[in-house]
Amino acid sequence: MLLSLQVRNFALIDSVSIDFDAGLTVLTGETGAGKSILVDAIALLLGDKGHADSIRHGAEQAEISAEYALAPEHAARQWLRDQDMDADEPVCVLRRVLQRNGRSRAFINGCTVTLTQLREFGEYLIELLGQHEHQKLLHADRQLALLDRFAGLETRLDQVAEEHRLWREQTLRCQQLRAEQTRQNEQADWQRFQLQELEAAQLQEEEWESLRSEEQRLGAVEKLREHLQAALEGLEGESHPANRALAEAQRHLSVASQHDARLQENEALLNAALIQVEESISNVHSYLADLEADPERLEEIARRLQQLQDLQRKYHCDLPGLIAKRDTLRQELQGTENLESSLLAAEQALLKAKTTYIQHSQALTIARQARQQALADAVAEQIRQLGMPHAQVELRLSSHPEEEKFWRDSGWDQTEIWITANPGHPAQALAKVASGGELSRISLALQVILAAPERIDTLIFDEVDVGIGGAVAERVGRLLRRLGTHQQVLCVTHLAQVAAQGHHHLHIEKQVKDGQTLSAISPLQTAQRQQEIARMLGGIDLNTAVFEAAATLLANVDA
Repeated sequence: MLLSLQVRNFALIDSVSIDFDAGLTVLTGETGAGKSILVDAIALLLGDKGHADSIRHGAEQAEISAEYALAPEHAARQWLRDQDMDADEPVCVLRRVLQRNGRSRAFINGCTVTLTQLREFGEYLIELLGQHEHQKLLHADRQLALLDRFAGLETRLDQVAEEHRLWREQTLRCQQLRAEQTRQNEQADWQRFQLQELEAAQLQEEEWESLRSEEQRLGAVEKLREHLQAALEGLEGESHPANRALAEAQRHLSVASQHDARLQENEALLNAALIQVEESISNVHSYLADLEADPERLEEIARRLQQLQDLQRKYHCDLPGLIAKRDTLRQELQGTENLESSLLAAEQALLKAKTTYIQHSQALTIARQARQQALADAVAEQIRQLGMPHAQVELRLSSHPEEEKFWRDSGWDQTEIWITANPGHPAQALAKVASGGELSRISLALQVILAAPERIDTLIFDEVDVGIGGAVAERVGRLLRRLGTHQQVLCVTHLAQVAAQGHHHLHIEKQVKDGQTLSAISPLQTAQRQQEIARMLGGIDLNTAVFEAAATLLANVDA
């Protein structure tokens, strides 16, 4: 239960502190006095987005706080435990600060929280039903949500929402893979042609340099032979052969070294040189023996070099680049095969997700069908007590399991409320036949039906009685009063008949202090209540009859 509310520097409020009790508390005052400011302040505590222009003129920040009593078994305590917050205190403190620079801070039991956390926590404490709630009733999604809430299908809805998410993810995955497969298929034929061309070329690392070297050698056979033979003539020819001269020199050094050991090193060097010369002569003879002109091989090399040059020109890269491109094409074509496997797996996952979504949506439809008539009957019963004695209500449920365009995270059902208020007239869709007053009554009836005490402790009605008057207004007031016997109810109202039914009465008025317009809130006692009820009934001219009518309204309040 909401115990107290403190508001500082918010809109027209300078500083105000209000204590609340159980039962029905009504808030009244002239239009523009600031009744809805209190509701807006509570909405901020429930996680609504704040704006700097809500801060009172001349102040740098607005601050709103509230104390809320939690029963030992209250569901909000588990939420506090899940967030590692103190859940054992009997009173929970919520606080919100708005700053002129646009920043906002929120606290629960002194711990800083995000607006998302504040909203989540607030859903366990207070339900705020605004003055435009009845207009939302015209939307099909809203009507379906009311049925789900009435039927207690939150768990089933969560399952369907999760399966819908998985189905959408798998659908998107398959679409992406199919698009990629189409793109790859369009390129695959050209890639295969390129790969076949490069593989047929049998490219090898450093082949270009090797072929160029061999071409250069085969093109200079005669010059090689001429120079090698001349070299041999110098090394072993008849006139001054180098090998013989070295051999003779080595022999003389060998004899000399016997007389002086210091010459042994020179003898060894000369001996090594002689060995190397003999080996070189042997190698040159061997090279000359194998050296032959090979026009066919030379032509073959030329063709191969031309082939490599054509490929390099065609693909705009050198031989290493050709080899890299060949390897890349292999990988890409292999990737096409892998993509087919991935697409097959994704399609199987999509089928599984689709099947599961269908199963859960079918179960949700059956559960809705089982409770739709009960909700229609409950609404009809309530609005008959609110000045529509002959009302008949239907809740028409249509399902579209065969068309995926209707699949949503809430299933594939659509709901529409049909109503007739007059005997002999066929029912029509609510949006076509209901007046503003009738919408208000139906909305209020739904709110009363759905406001289960075990679900939430505090209900706030912000002028939900718009479009209602006379005897119907008194019935609405009595209905809210009865609701207050089970839950704490706060109601902002302009109707005297509703205000008279309150267990407690708060009056909001504008005051001018030091040149500033401020909103002030004060609790009303019996005599003051009669004065306020009379004002609501009679306006400016408060005669005896109006005061007597106000007294009568207060006297006829249910115990």
